Amino acid sequence: MGEKKRNRKRLYSIKKLQLAMIFLFIVPILTLQLVQNAYSLQEFHSEMEQNGEGTVYLYQRQLESDIGRIETSISGYWAQDYSHGRLLYRQSELNAYRYSYDVITEYKALMSSEPTIAAMLILSNENRILKGTFAEATTTYEERTAMWEYGAGLLKQWEEDFPKSWFPLSMGGRCFLVRFFGNRSARTLCFIDLDQTVKPQDAPHFPEDSLMLYADQEGNPLTSQALLADHGIFLKTEARSSYFSGRHFIVQNYSAVTGMYIVFLEAYPGGLHKMNQILILILFLSAFILALVPMLFLALKRWYLKPMEHMTETLKKIRSGKLDARFREEQKVEELQQLSTSFNEMMDEVKNLKIETYEKEIQVQYAELQYLQLQISPHFFLNILKTLYGMAEGKKYDKIQNAILMISDHVRYIFHDNKDRVLLDTELKHAENYIRMQQYITSHPIRLNIRAGEEVREAMIPALSIQTFVENSCKHALVPGKELVISLDVQPLDSERGRLLDISVSDNGPGIPPELLKEYNGRVTFEHREEHIGILNVRQRLYLLYGGQFEFACMEGNPGTIFEMVFPLDKIHGDGNAPAENCVQRRRICDENINC
Repeated sequence: MGEKKRNRKRLYSIKKLQLAMIFLFIVPILTLQLVQNAYSLQEFHSEMEQNGEGTVYLYQRQLESDIGRIETSISGYWAQDYSHGRLLYRQSELNAYRYSYDVITEYKALMSSEPTIAAMLILSNENRILKGTFAEATTTYEERTAMWEYGAGLLKQWEEDFPKSWFPLSMGGRCFLVRFFGNRSARTLCFIDLDQTVKPQDAPHFPEDSLMLYADQEGNPLTSQALLADHGIFLKTEARSSYFSGRHFIVQNYSAVTGMYIVFLEAYPGGLHKMNQILILILFLSAFILALVPMLFLALKRWYLKPMEHMTETLKKIRSGKLDARFREEQKVEELQQLSTSFNEMMDEVKNLKIETYEKEIQVQYAELQYLQLQISPHFFLNILKTLYGMAEGKKYDKIQNAILMISDHVRYIFHDNKDRVLLDTELKHAENYIRMQQYITSHPIRLNIRAGEEVREAMIPALSIQTFVENSCKHALVPGKELVISLDVQPLDSERGRLLDISVSDNGPGIPPELLKEYNGRVTFEHREEHIGILNVRQRLYLLYGGQFEFACMEGNPGTIFEMVFPLDKIHGDGNAPAENCVQRRRICDENINC
């Protein structure tokens, strides 16, 4: 039994199995290729590599020497030349023109001695000046126009930071080596013509199939692009390397001064066709297999492994509650296509069912809320009728008349403002009127103490929520021969959830039975009952309105009973439709997140 469990737990990743198979397949072929290359090309490769490295080193030194002279000259201008220094600051239009003219004159002199310079531009942000000089004999009109527009763009969108080294830049379809000199307010833009640099192919009697060129850091050729394309030559991007490409042997070295590769190409003396035909076939098959395997792996990864990874991530999102996540249906594998379509259809059904369930829950809650609102008022009216009946038995007709007037005002308030939420100040005045009515009807000493600031009096609360607790105290906390004191304490609270309203209602009565105290502090339910409905209905009603943001507690006082409610402080005037708006908002949130 234990052995079966261990066997079931031996799970292997498809990705790892695939990598292991490919690795076991590639290693023998790669070993054969390396041995064959080492046997047939070692001497030939070594000789050509030494020759190429010597050529690259010689011409790289020459190029870096020319670049160094140009850098020294231009840096000297900015360090010592008066006209350069004046362009760093704001000048009059005449002076700015005169200083820029002097600078361009110096640049022309420099270009006459340095034929590799294609153009030099002076840019002054302080004086909004762009001047330049070009080597018209070695540059085309399109190239000069592109250089001028590039300088104008820099002047228009001036940036204080600029590159501090040489970098290749295409101008009019040809690449130039470019660098900025100067500082934040003015600078020189120097263009080096790579075609005018000293190269071995410029020398007489140099082999036609060999040449030196330049490439950027990504291996893209900056010169001789057409020749490389015609011969099917591709460059690599190692800092210093030698390799074969097409029918050419390539030696290249990275120049940190220029930010380019110096690349030397040399054709095979005799080529591969002089090698043994069997050796050529072996090399060709080995190269073909090596090239084919990565392509197969990439295709497998793109068509199978990547979709499987995306499906795994989608399932994790769904598990976290994001039911809108879906599989990609555009697959290359037919089985994955069918799986994605079926799964997405299933998730759409789950989403629709969840929305329908939530809508039904909202309807039930709204019906319960309406029922609780209708239950509070009849309960209160029954108590009033019982009181009037007692006064009638005692034939206190004058009191009945006055009581009816007070009760009519009370009833007028209930029917006129019987909304979901009312001003706290209105509710407090209603409670005070109720106490006066009780004092008149029962002739029992009752005192109501209210502590509520002006800020909370403007808050909106559910109608009859406080009055229900006051009525409860008048009904259950009266002790013969003792004054009943009811205290209302309303204050705002700050919390991580925002501003809250804390309402506390206490009395000095005999207290509350333990079983009722336990029921008041228990879980909110919606079971129908015939007694103690007032406070339970208020608690149920506030729970439906505020959900988890509503908190309720019933505690024993010393003496008496304390009721405390906490819910969000809202100063927006209600219109009688707050519960429906709340449900609509929750419905919208559910529809967007499907995570209710």
